[in-house]
Amino acid sequence: MKLLLIVLNSSETLEEVLEGLIEAGVPGATVVDSTGMGHILENVPLFAGMRNVFRAAKPHNNMIFSAIPDERAAETLEILATILDCADGHGKGIAFTVPIDAAIGLHAGS
Repeated sequence: MKLLLIVLNSSETLEEVLEGLIEAGVPGATVVDSTGMGHILENVPLFAGMRNVFRAAKPHNNMIFSAIPDERAAETLEILATILDCADGHGKGIAFTVPIDAAIGLHAGS
């Protein structure tokens, strides 16, 4: 099993990403609203001089995570690379997997 993590820079992409996960055979995922570090640091006086840098970042993101079978990881990342337009490294978000060493509460078919 692998843990698939996706951070979207744009909430407008969320529906397309979820459709891509279904296309890849991912049985389910959890979507969490998140706030990027740049948005938080923008309001810290120590970082006030860097406001222009932080303003370029979207204030709110979505994080999606799912436990997926090892054999679905490569295809899932390929589909996400297209959706997130990651060819040049500056797309609509990031996605990666990490191994799951142990888990409870997962269905055998997950």
